[in-house]
Amino acid sequence: MEKPNIVEIKAIARTIEGGDVAELRSNDLIPAVVYGPKLEKNIHVSVPRLAIEKVLSVKNLQFIKLEVEDGKTIDVFLKNTQFHPINDQILHVDFLALDPKTPVTVTIPIRLKGTSPGVIEGGRLYQSLRKIMVQALPKDLPAELTLDISKLKIGHNLKIRSLKLGGIQPLMSPERTILVIRPPKGGKAKLEEFTEEEEAEAAAAAEATSEEKA
Repeated sequence: MEKPNIVEIKAIARTIEGGDVAELRSNDLIPAVVYGPKLEKNIHVSVPRLAIEKVLSVKNLQFIKLEVEDGKTIDVFLKNTQFHPINDQILHVDFLALDPKTPVTVTIPIRLKGTSPGVIEGGRLYQSLRKIMVQALPKDLPAELTLDISKLKIGHNLKIRSLKLGGIQPLMSPERTILVIRPPKGGKAKLEEFTEEEEAEAAAAAEATSEEKA
């Protein structure tokens, strides 16, 4: 399983009372707060705008090693980002401090692997879900969820309940459809779910794909 990439960012301490947010932003710095279940109190810092833009430009889940003062780092991930409603400028970010024993809720992208026999036969792949919200311990979280679609024929659809994710708990309806192989235009093939055997094969394929990256 491909683990999330770790990005190092050096933060600058700031005070709420005396901090000039406008001046920070004019210096390409973004006000930020670090919070989490194991922190005694929130930590207020500023971080380079460019560093945050680089994190946001990557779809896969990333963890951040945030240096909050000389020599002291905190493992975090980017929890929330506030944008300007007109020009999309980043106004503020929230970091959640990670604790190895505390599950976190994150959204990870879904990537498809392989070629569907149904598509080869003229079917149309429609992916209705490209991200999935999950909860897991930090050590169990992948950078992305890779699904092997090489078993899918025309009429098949894959739902969240088909996935076997180990210690990862999906936080979306198990009946939510991830993708479907629709008949060719004008075709009359009936849309159907996997049989129990086919569903098990698809789930095993997804699980095997994760193991290959371990």
